[in-house]
Amino acid sequence: MTISQEHFRSELEKLPRFKLSQLNTPLEPLDRLQQALIDQGVDVPNRMLVKRDDVTGLAFGGNKGRHFEFEIAHILEGGFDTVININHYHSNQARFIAAGCVKAGLKYHIVSTDMVTAPITGNLLLCKLMGAVIHRSPNEYGRQVADKIFKEETASGRKPYILPDDPFVDVMGMIGFIEAGLELEDQLAELQIDGPVRFWGLTGRSIAGLRLYAKNRGLDWRATACQYSPGTIEDFQNVTADRSKQVVEMFDLEQPLDTDDLQVLEDYRGPAYGEPDDRVIEAIQMVGKAEGLILDPNYTGKAMSGLIGEFRGGRINPEETIVFIHSGGLPQLFAHADKFVD
Repeated sequence: MTISQEHFRSELEKLPRFKLSQLNTPLEPLDRLQQALIDQGVDVPNRMLVKRDDVTGLAFGGNKGRHFEFEIAHILEGGFDTVININHYHSNQARFIAAGCVKAGLKYHIVSTDMVTAPITGNLLLCKLMGAVIHRSPNEYGRQVADKIFKEETASGRKPYILPDDPFVDVMGMIGFIEAGLELEDQLAELQIDGPVRFWGLTGRSIAGLRLYAKNRGLDWRATACQYSPGTIEDFQNVTADRSKQVVEMFDLEQPLDTDDLQVLEDYRGPAYGEPDDRVIEAIQMVGKAEGLILDPNYTGKAMSGLIGEFRGGRINPEETIVFIHSGGLPQLFAHADKFVD
């Protein structure tokens, strides 16, 4: 049974929501990047597109805009007035929660783990500009710091919420990109694209949401996700399949994801999380010069290096339309400025 678009829209409308993003985001051609690759002697598909979720708007935009419309509403519905978050120095999520909290009138603490002596720039600088209370901590002490903040805020009469503790966080990104699936289906139809489509992005909830939407709509959409940090492919696939079952139940769908519904590539994640290699730097420069499109070294740059690498290796079906998911992350480019200066 194919689930209708109307069913998806109806189920989305039932969820509490706090507007943070400018939607729909554009779907644009990558014609000049395509030609640049052809000029290098690389075989590429007939059509390459980019879904511009870097332009969702708030605080430099990004895919987290879709996620946190549901999460901020969830927090407000629970009566919380303070958000405590634990995430890495490079985190886009930390920056977007800061923006969402400002819009919703919530106090925000970010426990920024690792790289504790790195300068406050990129996402962390934006957190500071938006009024976040910043606590820098080695990763192994991040939870202790968050628990201490929780006790202090509770004692002062506030109602704090530790973001990583809520299981809703695990599914909100998939939910947000079910809506992106609705957008993309209409946009692709306008372009009269009805053949196989491959979405290209990063391991995470966003691309999983697109694949879940396509599976329940009966669409010929495939998905490839590039890893950007250490971790086994099997763990990601298993966790994603389990989370999809929760969304299937919430939305009254027919089919959760199987572990093989997402192709996952591990060869482009670089030396570590937050560390680009030469292929990432080349990809960012190539896309910038060809399209005036800015990628970042931690996330989208790694996904694009994977796409270019697979083109060069002849491992992509030329009959597929490629849709690159630009999930944002621009501010963190500036934390790596030294890598792009001759």
